[in-house]
Amino acid sequence: MTTDTATRTPLTGEDITDIIEHVNEGHITELLYAVRAFSEIAAPGHAQITNLYADGAALDVVTDAGTTQVFVPFAVQAPPHEALQATVAEAMCRLGLKPEGRVAHWRLQSAQDVSPNMRRLVMDLCGDSRDDWRPGDACRFDIPGHEHGRPYTLRSVSDTQATVDVYCHGGSLGSRWAQALSAGDQITVRGGRHEPLPDFAQAAALLIGDETALPTIAALLETWPANQPLEVLLEVADPADQAYLDDVACPSQARITWLQRTETSGEAVAARLGMLTQPPAAVWGALEVQAAKAMRRQLTALFPATEVRISGYWRVDETH
Repeated sequence: MTTDTATRTPLTGEDITDIIEHVNEGHITELLYAVRAFSEIAAPGHAQITNLYADGAALDVVTDAGTTQVFVPFAVQAPPHEALQATVAEAMCRLGLKPEGRVAHWRLQSAQDVSPNMRRLVMDLCGDSRDDWRPGDACRFDIPGHEHGRPYTLRSVSDTQATVDVYCHGGSLGSRWAQALSAGDQITVRGGRHEPLPDFAQAAALLIGDETALPTIAALLETWPANQPLEVLLEVADPADQAYLDDVACPSQARITWLQRTETSGEAVAARLGMLTQPPAAVWGALEVQAAKAMRRQLTALFPATEVRISGYWRVDETH
């Protein structure tokens, strides 16, 4: 459904901006469901919200024929975040899809520290299949004391094993869980989420992140296309965590810069962006939630033609 939005007044405010950024970063699959269900586009390749209105959302939708704007009407009249959720649910219903309910039970084979603050968990999939795995994919792990579990990136996946690297910080529930596990323990895993990555094939690319982004960045480095220019900015609190990449086969064309985190997450990376010799065509990164928002805005202002995907992987006040 292509609808003229000229007569509509877009919603504004920081909360609206946050909703749009959150959905565009982490819920592209859901947007594609909505496009398929509420428009004549049967095979959209990519979608991004451009504006939210009281009765729907305007999206830029990429297809083989180019980019077009689509208006998706809300399925219910409600606050924007609730209306979006209800609209996606209705879209999945129309498409005959069911919400993700996948549950698997893996078994821990080994656990070891691969840097001072990174704990590696190698798990037997016990018949589960993750053959569609790609760098950045995550699952939600059941953790005692945590009502909804905790998402962790899958560092790597084979036919029979999955490796997860947990950044252990402070006394968080996730850190205590990872450090207390023993070989043979059963681990319950729920769902599966594809990390939205930009099109790295365009030209020079930039990866940025802190310790929580290291598993994704390591997997990207191992699969990086030959002769594709790459700049990597990594911010860590403990310089000893640089050892995490010691066993990673980094491409020769990648230039990796380690930065010392000060008091604020993302501050060291932000200061370094102005020193880049050329604007990247694509950027992916992951930082603390608020730092990710600030970084996304800074990158968009510095490089307006660049495809930017910055995710929030943790919160400063996180106790889990």
